Amino acid sequence: MQLLYGAIEDIDRWMDLVKQVRWNFPGLETETAFKEHRETVLKFMGKRQAICVKDGSRIAGVMLFSRGKNMICCLAVLPTYRRRGVASMLMDEALKNLDRSKEISVSTFRADDEKGAAPRALYEKYGFIEDRLIAEMNYPNQKYILHPEGSLRKDRQLAINSMVQRIVNKLSGLRPSVYLYGSSVLDDFRLGWSDIDILVLTDGHISEEQAEALVRLRQEMLIEEPGNPYYRLFEGGILPLDNFLTKTPGRTVYWGTSGERITNTYVFDSFSAAQLIDQGALLYGKDIRDKLSRPDFHELYAAALRHYETIRKYARGAEISLYSFGWLMDTARCIYTLRTGGIISKTDAAEWALKNNLCPDADIMKTALAVRKNPLKYKSSLQALINADMLFKAVQRFADILERELKTNLKQNLSYP
Repeated sequence: MQLLYGAIEDIDRWMDLVKQVRWNFPGLETETAFKEHRETVLKFMGKRQAICVKDGSRIAGVMLFSRGKNMICCLAVLPTYRRRGVASMLMDEALKNLDRSKEISVSTFRADDEKGAAPRALYEKYGFIEDRLIAEMNYPNQKYILHPEGSLRKDRQLAINSMVQRIVNKLSGLRPSVYLYGSSVLDDFRLGWSDIDILVLTDGHISEEQAEALVRLRQEMLIEEPGNPYYRLFEGGILPLDNFLTKTPGRTVYWGTSGERITNTYVFDSFSAAQLIDQGALLYGKDIRDKLSRPDFHELYAAALRHYETIRKYARGAEISLYSFGWLMDTARCIYTLRTGGIISKTDAAEWALKNNLCPDADIMKTALAVRKNPLKYKSSLQALINADMLFKAVQRFADILERELKTNLKQNLSYP
């Protein structure tokens, strides 16, 4: 067998292979879709991003990859040639063409799909790890990522995957939906500052025994892996979907910065709700976000107002911490949301505020950005970076800008696009 780059003269035999396995590829069911795929293959051939394995004149396997998107786009092998190294030949060549210093992605079938066993095993053999659940062509899939060597995000994702599996095991029978949101999905996670925000919603009531097991889970995993820096960072709520939707009491497990507890309520602020709906990552279970209502302008306004009131009351003092710099970024996020209705990361919000000359103390905001981008470097020397009085005065001056924004929005009764 020989690996070759696809050429236009191969297109008919290439599509003959696709026709034989099209049942395994959602989205190719109709003749129109099949013809569109043929045109796609021709475009990939023209860019030398289509490869095949031939056995004589017969095409045994095909693959499309994208250098621009750094991803594996399509892989198919004839049933009679499976388990004979064809897929590995294709993978080896594709990875030579992709940038190993960056994340390489691929979409494949989910773990509970009978069609997923072979491709998932192949990608895992090459070091790809499970990422978020997605849907393509209205079919449930899962994203896999091959992380570059030494990637911190890989270590974090492995910890997330382990935590999700343990949560699911302890909620046996309750068919949980597990979501990741916050800095981890906004590409703004910073070890030493950020949390790992999760939300777990079940389709039934959580038993007392299950709640007791879950409330201890973070500590259990830290004991098992004492050197892992991520397990202690998980924060969020685990509760029944019905109670979450109706905001009624129900047994809930809460993990927070100050500890963990079993409670009957869980407060999910409007900023988090909007971000969950817009950008949250489904990690396990059924996506139930169609049951959720995105907060309207007035709810987001109320959340920004509460942030403003908190700043006025608490953003003062003689000692500073990483979170003292966070006041500036959170204020920038509030202004951004009031103007656009969107939710962005703390880093992006700070850079947006600087670009638009919104922050009265630009140099202090730049210092806050430097700390945000490398908290482990600055954590032990924050007092040397800036005087606490200067920082908190800058926070209050920026709060003046937020106050004017709140008054403007209230007066005009604006709604976001």
